[in-house]
Amino acid sequence: MIAPVVPPQSPLQELIHGPLSATPVVRTADRNIVYGMCTVGEAGRVLDKHVFTELGWRPGMRLELTCLDSGVLSARPVVDGPVAMTTGGFFRIPYRLRRRVSLFIGDRALLIGRRTRNHLLIHPPAALDELCAASLRALERARR
Repeated sequence: MIAPVVPPQSPLQELIHGPLSATPVVRTADRNIVYGMCTVGEAGRVLDKHVFTELGWRPGMRLELTCLDSGVLSARPVVDGPVAMTTGGFFRIPYRLRRRVSLFIGDRALLIGRRTRNHLLIHPPAALDELCAASLRALERARR
């Protein structure tokens, strides 16, 4: 007996190009902006290979980290910055800066970078609450 020939039940693009990657790439209207999320690791480790690659940040690059009035951290490459990208492709936020913006080990942080300016903003949960205030209010109304 001959087995029936049944075509695979997946989209044509997946058959041609293979399965989609497990990590979706966020697209924005402004191609100059790149987004990422990270979990702050031990001793303030921040790692998002996609964002750092897009910004052109490499091991050994020196960074200047500053706390903005909005409770967000700003990171920019400088010649003699106090923080360095490590060979593992990450950098560490010093404790005093993390404390100023209420960013703790294990917190998730939103990363927003601008390619042309080589500049990164790190949004801790407290800043995200303010950024997403309207959405959070909508969630509260939906619970009732």
